[in-house]
Amino acid sequence: MKALRGFIAALAFIIMLGFVDISSAGTRVFVKIAPPAPKVVVVKKSPYKHGVWVAGRWEWRHNRHAWVDGYWVKARPGFVWVDGHWVNTPDGWEWIEGHWKKL
Repeated sequence: MKALRGFIAALAFIIMLGFVDISSAGTRVFVKIAPPAPKVVVVKKSPYKHGVWVAGRWEWRHNRHAWVDGYWVKARPGFVWVDGHWVNTPDGWEWIEGHWKKL
């Protein structure tokens, strides 16, 4: 219980500083600081016959943007991979998670 109160207090402080806003839905996080440009990386050959590259991304972690490397996944027949991306909204920057989209 003490740890939960500490977490809530820390989150309230971060929100007060204006770095992050939590929407009324409680599941969307808005970041006030724009993400850096994506890193340019050399993508090696797929380890799978029909591999799909999931691009690296800037993730909001510990009050800053931190780079997460990309990786290969196996393709899903009838689907296309849509990379995750940051969207600038009136509430701040929102991360839209990568996902498979039906063709």
